[in-house]
Amino acid sequence: MPLRCLICESKAVLSKDAASTAVLLIGTIDSFLLGVRQAHIQHSEVDSGIKHESLLMQLLDLIGESVSSATSGYTAMTTFARDVQKYQFGHHNYLCLRCGAQFDQYTDT
Repeated sequence: MPLRCLICESKAVLSKDAASTAVLLIGTIDSFLLGVRQAHIQHSEVDSGIKHESLLMQLLDLIGESVSSATSGYTAMTTFARDVQKYQFGHHNYLCLRCGAQFDQYTDT
């Protein structure tokens, strides 16, 4: 049975763990794409007379630099995820995205 909000009975309920996962995923993708952009700009500025051995090598270089960019932002992403947990959830484990209610899981007995 899906978890529902205790106030408005919406199914749009987010757990604290799911919010942290979403923040880390979005942050990683953002950092990766920024790394792609920066690597592309750097490679564009290189003298056009110098060519890599192949397009595959260019792609691997681009991926390597992008992954490096994504992993370097990990500390900032985890700090942001902790802030989301602290300021959006408080001491509760669930947040209703419809009405904003914070609550802990309940059981019907």
